[in-house]
Amino acid sequence: MNTIKLTLFKTLFFFFVLSQAFQVAAQVEKAPAYPLVTHDPYFSIWSFSDQLNSSVTKHWTGADHSLTGLILVDGNVYRFLGENAPSYHTILPVAEDARYTSRYTETEPSGTSWMKSTYDDKSWKSGSGAFGDNGNAGNQWKSKDLWVRRKFTIGDLKRGKLLLKIHHDDNVEVYLNGIEVYRHSGWNDKYDYRDIDEQARKALRKGENVLAIHVANTAGGQWLDAGIVQEKEQAASLAVKKAVQKNVEVTASRTIYNFTCGKADLTLTFTSPLLTDDLNLLSRPVSYISWKVKSNDGAAHNVKVYLGASTNIAVNTPAQEVKAQKYSQGKLSVLKAGTIEQAVLQKKGDDVRIDWGYMYVATPAGNGVQQTIGTTGG
Repeated sequence: MNTIKLTLFKTLFFFFVLSQAFQVAAQVEKAPAYPLVTHDPYFSIWSFSDQLNSSVTKHWTGADHSLTGLILVDGNVYRFLGENAPSYHTILPVAEDARYTSRYTETEPSGTSWMKSTYDDKSWKSGSGAFGDNGNAGNQWKSKDLWVRRKFTIGDLKRGKLLLKIHHDDNVEVYLNGIEVYRHSGWNDKYDYRDIDEQARKALRKGENVLAIHVANTAGGQWLDAGIVQEKEQAASLAVKKAVQKNVEVTASRTIYNFTCGKADLTLTFTSPLLTDDLNLLSRPVSYISWKVKSNDGAAHNVKVYLGASTNIAVNTPAQEVKAQKYSQGKLSVLKAGTIEQAVLQKKGDDVRIDWGYMYVATPAGNGVQQTIGTTGG
């Protein structure tokens, strides 16, 4: 009974949020976000843009929960759902990627060379992982100021954009081999990716380097974790055109899009049957994605439709290890994915995604239906 009451509360909360979206939509003729898969605050996927194929679909907290849709019409590929999400190669890991050690001090260093690679930090303390004032931190930090130095070794860098991956609370200044990379007054509530400009990139050298950071706590909680990543170049693929979105309709349980994809028209429907007069249906976290395709010129056409779902939908952070499998169940072909850890009810807070249980993508088995597990999204 407690579970049913909780689910009902979450559903009513969803209807309240959706009703507010309708009010805004009535005023400005568009919604602040479009519901795609909606069951509760943890299992929730939205489109943050007016065009379904112009941005990555997301969890309501802003984390990427990527759904991808492509349609092949007579050899021409059109994207109707989602966008390519960037992927990264780790050069210097943050704590959610791997344990690391660094030198740190809570006493202001003398002189002005503490951020340079030649600085002698042997008198500083040594610690492991992120710094903060809560139980998630590898190093407890409760003073006002913190200075951190991380030495790391690299080989030859491949082509591609370099970014600082950082989560800080509060004011921060970051240096790479003595060159300033980033400075910000204030805090962020999750990892941000900040471009490392060409001058700082040139300061990187084959062999040993140092990332140096000063962070100052001004109020409330405190946190510091930072690393370096390189954006992976997108693999070469067939030229993909964007389907032309004609309209979108949002109802209490469905969001319906209509597209023109060359010589074919596509109707795409997301259905989450959250009906409060049917508790069995209400408590079942199942959404349906369906499509209809018809010719718009009266001729026959060769058409294939692709739908992809990222395993990020089943994790709290992308760094978590995931296991995926494919199997058959009755008349269904099923893909299943979830974290290895399965940490049931282990996390709390506002900026949290569900990372226990499993995501299933099921479709009726039959001729012309294929399901695969890949290592990258579309």
